[in-house]
Amino acid sequence: MRAIIFGFLVFLLLGVSACSGSSDSPPADGDTDTPDTDPDPDNATDGDTDPEGTDGDTDLDAEDAQEDSETDGDAESGWEFDREDYTPVNGWILLDPDPDAIEESILAAAEYGVNHIQLSHDIIMNIEDILSDDEEARTRVERLNLGISLAHQHGMKAYIWAHEFSPTTIAVCYAPDDPIWETRAQAYRDGLAKIPDVDGVILMFGSAPTPPWLTACTCDWCEENYEGNALTSPPGAERVRLVVENVGGTIVNELGKELFIRTFVHEPSEIAYHSEGLATAENVAFVGMHKGPVQDWQPYNPHHPCIGNIGPHPGVLELDVAGEYFGRSVLPFCAPGYYWYRLRHAWNHMGIGAAIRVQRGSAHALGTPNEVNIRAITELMQDFDTPLESIWDGFIQDFYDLPPENAAQPVLKRILKTTFPVRRKSHYALGVWALEKSSELPTDYEFDQFSDRGDMPKWDADWEEEYNRLKSPDKATVARIWQEASEAVALSAASLTDLPTLESALSAEAYSDLRNRLVHQHQTSRAWRAVKLYLWARRAGGFDSADGDLAAWMKGAREDLENIGTDMETNGWAGATVATSGQIAAFLSNTDDSRFAAVAAALPSGPALSPLAFREQGENWVEFSVSCDRDAVLHIDYGTEIPDYGQTLDVGSVSADTPAVFRLENLERGNRYVLRARAEAGGVEILGGDYWAFIQ
Repeated sequence: MRAIIFGFLVFLLLGVSACSGSSDSPPADGDTDTPDTDPDPDNATDGDTDPEGTDGDTDLDAEDAQEDSETDGDAESGWEFDREDYTPVNGWILLDPDPDAIEESILAAAEYGVNHIQLSHDIIMNIEDILSDDEEARTRVERLNLGISLAHQHGMKAYIWAHEFSPTTIAVCYAPDDPIWETRAQAYRDGLAKIPDVDGVILMFGSAPTPPWLTACTCDWCEENYEGNALTSPPGAERVRLVVENVGGTIVNELGKELFIRTFVHEPSEIAYHSEGLATAENVAFVGMHKGPVQDWQPYNPHHPCIGNIGPHPGVLELDVAGEYFGRSVLPFCAPGYYWYRLRHAWNHMGIGAAIRVQRGSAHALGTPNEVNIRAITELMQDFDTPLESIWDGFIQDFYDLPPENAAQPVLKRILKTTFPVRRKSHYALGVWALEKSSELPTDYEFDQFSDRGDMPKWDADWEEEYNRLKSPDKATVARIWQEASEAVALSAASLTDLPTLESALSAEAYSDLRNRLVHQHQTSRAWRAVKLYLWARRAGGFDSADGDLAAWMKGAREDLENIGTDMETNGWAGATVATSGQIAAFLSNTDDSRFAAVAAALPSGPALSPLAFREQGENWVEFSVSCDRDAVLHIDYGTEIPDYGQTLDVGSVSADTPAVFRLENLERGNRYVLRARAEAGGVEILGGDYWAFIQ
């Protein structure tokens, strides 16, 4: 009977396995999945509020809701966590297979005091990548041994990535004496023999050719020992445990290598597979490795619930500083406060370090403004109480040769800080990842990630209402999306206005590089705004709506895109490799419609609210300003969670175009606060975009 069930289900499994791609899967031809792809007008004080930053709280059972209490062990095993028992991990993850890039990255890592190098993605993803004797495998082995040797020369340990099960293995018997375990053991014996000096393996299951939970058990042992059918017995957590004990046992106990288990997940069910499976694994020493936000790099996603929840095993936090999905280090994403926020959570939940992706394909954070993220993580790992402002000051002095006492320095700091909200308000729609699985502009009607990585409610039920608004938008929702995206446009325009102040303060090369990035930032923020207006106006009814504004907005968005594309070609950055005029041209071609001939183009009014602007902070308060384009009654929603902010400050009546100054008081240090302006005028509610403030 079990064989019959297996035969019936194998087709389903093959289909599901084929569709389970992710950012962790290497592009088929290099980088094709991601092609070479706060408001703060007042100077920041030297307090510790870093404008902009967040994430919503998660409703998942595995998430520890107590943010401030240190997780100190595993009650069932009697094990107690003591950070002093571990060497802190200051790690870099390398993805670029170019030998020169490997060498340059490791040399730079040495300057940052890195002690842990991971070789991954296009360098190696599976142990099978180096088992054969063909030219490709020999080249991989050569590059791996180069990276391992260079790491060791600079006092670093070196690790390789590997997935299980690999290769595609739909039929698996989990019985202890099944030949599959010897087959997998021999694969690691043979593979690691070719790179004998490697220190260990980063083993993972999500995005494997066949994750354990997508296999079908083919033998009676599973049916005799567990309830369920070929897909469900053993349960997912048991499958993880068995793979860790068998494959991990070979790596650690037989081959003498170190083991990290990476807990990348696509679906909520996979969280329990990891947390329970890893917590119950026996006789294998390992450390967990968890992405900061659950699933992919979405800033709005909850913390990964496996952090601090895999039994008697500490964890290392995996972070992306190169901006795979928000600019690929071409468009700046400078966010020390955000990384502090993610690190702080991990530190309070048995964290012993971080491993950061400093590149994606050939796009590197090093040598770009994104390098401030590397500096922030490095300094915070050395001293978690390092003020964010001192990190900014040190980076700007070293990278731009601009000391804090120079009058131009606060201007540059403000410009760089603003890149974080610009990226969020461009790539996301009201906190939801709906468009491309890359840093690129859409080229057609598709909401590429809306039902996949954009499905926020599966991670946090509090997002249900907001998600449904985007799924079935009305005109008011389209106007909200325009408001949020217009804030990105306003912020990027303000940076360009401030830029000339820096011309005499920076070297010609540094100024030219920054100018190119800021010009492209402004052009692309306008492009994302227009694309989102078109897509959501169409989704709200478009030509079929009785409200003619929606079709007019669609045509207005197209005309705006035509102008932006021309601006890019005539005044843009020739070296820009992300979000290009070619993508705009493709979008316009693929979304044309003969019905536009009868429509008069228009754009929504506004933005009605200015971006929130940080002013200053005191011991337990922070001050901001905001203005509205009409007389209104102003409220500020704020709290440590979104989309349900939890608290409201009633500012009162404000006059049109007059900045209103307000202060949030009684704030608890060590938290990230999210706030937004909400105005009421003439019976209409106007919602501003969110602002993230990090209060150390």
